[in-house]
Amino acid sequence: MKMVKSLLLGSAAGLVAVAGAQAADLPVKAKAVEYVKVCSAYGAGYFYIPGTDTCIKIGGYARFDTYVNAVGTFNPAITSAAGTAFNGPGVGAAAYPFKDTDDSDYLTRVRGTVDFDARTQTDYGTLRSYVRFGAEWNSQSGAGVGSNSAVYFERAFIQFSGFTFGYTQSFFETGLNYMLTTPLSGSNTWTTLAAYTAQFGNGFSATLSLEDAANRTTGVQMYGSNYQAILTSSSSVGTGLGYTNYQAGQQAPDIVANLRIDQAWGSAQLSGALHQVQVTLPAYAGFAPGLTSSDSWGWAIGGTVEFKLPFLAAGDSIFFQAGYEEGAANYLGLSGTAQGRSTGVGSISLNQVGSFVTATGAFYTVADAVATNLYGDTSLTSGWQVQGQFRHYWTPGLRSAFYAGYLSYETPDNIVAANNFNLWQLGLNTVWSPVKNLDIGAEVIYSKVDGSVPLGVYKSIQPTSTQASLVGGSTDIWSGGVRVQRNF
Repeated sequence: MKMVKSLLLGSAAGLVAVAGAQAADLPVKAKAVEYVKVCSAYGAGYFYIPGTDTCIKIGGYARFDTYVNAVGTFNPAITSAAGTAFNGPGVGAAAYPFKDTDDSDYLTRVRGTVDFDARTQTDYGTLRSYVRFGAEWNSQSGAGVGSNSAVYFERAFIQFSGFTFGYTQSFFETGLNYMLTTPLSGSNTWTTLAAYTAQFGNGFSATLSLEDAANRTTGVQMYGSNYQAILTSSSSVGTGLGYTNYQAGQQAPDIVANLRIDQAWGSAQLSGALHQVQVTLPAYAGFAPGLTSSDSWGWAIGGTVEFKLPFLAAGDSIFFQAGYEEGAANYLGLSGTAQGRSTGVGSISLNQVGSFVTATGAFYTVADAVATNLYGDTSLTSGWQVQGQFRHYWTPGLRSAFYAGYLSYETPDNIVAANNFNLWQLGLNTVWSPVKNLDIGAEVIYSKVDGSVPLGVYKSIQPTSTQASLVGGSTDIWSGGVRVQRNF
């Protein structure tokens, strides 16, 4: 009996020892891992940043473009905002608006962007920050210059409790555009701004915005072209056409306001803007001593209405835009880009036979104000524009858009009447999306610039004498391209 008891106690001790050894081999319990969680508060694609209450969405696109008779973003080669198409290997100093057979007929661009949309719910509403940037590769970057790469910056803004601060779409416009190009008719500009938007319910809102005037300022034209262009001459064609700009530095931002409604049927917006035009007239700039700088305020008004047309096909819509300006030419459009402004439109073809050079086409300067006499008095330019765009889905994966636009620009008090011009544009595109987020599209644009006088050498004002400038005429161009873009 005593022997049995000893055996049992020994076995128990052994089991305890084995159990203790096994327990020592077990892993220590790990701390809880924070996994990425879906955030459904702001729509599809958002997730919580681990360890925070901030939701973020990451997206972007990869894009391939090729253009014919155009420059970046399908912009027809008739505007000074992007003159790459005028910078052929043999161009020398004769850049925009001069073209010849040495210039490139097509260009290519590849662009990749990434965007971050971060949102946090607070006691004052949603705090949002948005950034989009990337890089691009271009097949030509200048006269006789090959390909290059560049950083591409598009948006960076903060929104909080009705306020918007940063670089984004101007509140003067809606940003609607069904085309691959940025039409020359119609305001579409990105800029730095500080704005407040009040929501009244039922889709009604109003915004007051202070916007940097840098992308809106087209200049003050004291006389026509700063180059004495001469036809049928063996002389060098010089450095292109433009004007001496007497625009003073910025002193006040543009003041922009809008009233907007968004409903199931579509949307509508009425906008207005005030734009300061600063003129500098110092003696060292060639004017008589004693003249002082001056300023005046230009203005613009615009309206846009969009109608959704689901009874035709899902996704169908049409919109119309119209606007008028005095002393604020960029609010008409004209530049063909959301990140710049144009100081001229047109294209002049140069042809040389022996020692003679002939020129055909059109060229017109664009400015906020022009000189009316030799003493520095200026008058604001004016103009109006109208455009319409219609988009139709043939199938869920196949859509087309049609665009028509017209604008008129006038310098009624300037002695160089040749600076008045009209511009027409018609455009058509078709985009195929074989799978979700992949677009394969082609677009063609017809553009025509026309004025009241033929292309020729005209006298224009400068402080101490007169100078001959090559202005006037009429020209048209077919342009377009192909785009392949994958969004993610």
